[in-house]
Amino acid sequence: MTQLFGKKVWRVIYWANWILIIGFWWSNSNSLFGGGWPSLMIAFGRLAGLMAAYMILLQFFFMGRTPYLERVFGLDKLSQIHHSNGLRGFYFLVLHPIFLILGYRVLKEQSIWSQIKDFFLNYEYVNFAIIGFLFFVVIVASSIYISRKRLRYESWYFVHLLAYLAVFGSFWHQISLGEDLLVSAVFYWYWIGLYTFVFANHLAFRFARLVYKFFKHQFFVERVVRENYNTISVYIGGRNLDKFNIHAGQFMIFRFLAKGFWWQAHPFSLSILPDGKKLRITIKNVGDFTAKAQEIKEGTKVFIDGPYGVFTDLFGVSEKVLMIAGGIGITPIRSLMERLLSKGKDVTLLYSARTEKDIVFKREIDEVAKKYGGKVVYVVSDEPNFSGEKGRLDQEKIKALVPDLNTREVFLCGPPPMMEAVILSLKNLDTSISRIHFEKFSMG
Repeated sequence: MTQLFGKKVWRVIYWANWILIIGFWWSNSNSLFGGGWPSLMIAFGRLAGLMAAYMILLQFFFMGRTPYLERVFGLDKLSQIHHSNGLRGFYFLVLHPIFLILGYRVLKEQSIWSQIKDFFLNYEYVNFAIIGFLFFVVIVASSIYISRKRLRYESWYFVHLLAYLAVFGSFWHQISLGEDLLVSAVFYWYWIGLYTFVFANHLAFRFARLVYKFFKHQFFVERVVRENYNTISVYIGGRNLDKFNIHAGQFMIFRFLAKGFWWQAHPFSLSILPDGKKLRITIKNVGDFTAKAQEIKEGTKVFIDGPYGVFTDLFGVSEKVLMIAGGIGITPIRSLMERLLSKGKDVTLLYSARTEKDIVFKREIDEVAKKYGGKVVYVVSDEPNFSGEKGRLDQEKIKALVPDLNTREVFLCGPPPMMEAVILSLKNLDTSISRIHFEKFSMG
């Protein structure tokens, strides 16, 4: 209920800013509507610029890892919003110079190229804005290429550093030339306030908080333990970990300060119930960084950003719970399962894996289930001789294994295709989407 209320509050704030921006624009630019199509182009060019700037600010706010926003939506949902908002914002960013160039060239009776040169040479800070615009084009084009080619996250990260230069370059022409800003002191300072608020939050929570927690807790690698043929666990110690506020099911973003690792940051879920003495993350070898993770040495210092995520018991209300894990998706499920069982919940776990040797934490899970009375069913898809449940975790199997499904709240984690298939099966079995908890995380 609190999460739902929080979403409504943020939506009100979001749309209130839109109303203010469009209202201030209309109060100054509506006079242009009687001057023919060139004046209309200028008016809508101004509006496109204001809309693009606001949406770019939202990009920084959505992925600024702000706790009071992330707790409501979850970082995975914010990442999805960030992606769709960025595309829409880019469209307005492109329309802004096109409309202004077309409008002013007619009024000044000159060619498009002459108008572009006029803006670049004779309008204060427009040269910076044009460079910023080109940076944004590079960012969007590179992001599409990196996504389609499935290149490493680091490639995406370094390209996105250009966004800071792009925003810095475009800001100055807004406050020195923006007609809608210059005619209203209220709008001018409102606009300055938006930038100040967003970047103060960004600096505080994306950078300063990370450094503060590092020096407060002195995180370091205690030991690295192999779980199976392709999975390891990293135990992390530190100072005053009982004051490091983290909940079972959450994840953090880790940067190991060692040669070959320090320039990379990766998200991993907590795979053991937090006890105030140690943290544990579990890493499956899927290439690149994860293949090298076993080389991390004891004593390595660690930057930890987080915790993040709403995949926790804080949003679970039912006394009966179904947990579904696929592959390495067992990591947040492992800690959350113990948490829910320790609170007296009736928990059933369905753990899907390709083969028996791909099952991680089997001994731990069985011990926890035995201790608290939980039910665990292992489902193996690619091993015909497996002694337990075999096949895919499809609709029929879920219905057969969990006959009281409609009385249970569901926590789901696994590879995206598996989660999409399971969610569809759950919906077909009349499970309300409001009772299905999951996170599809992507960095940003």
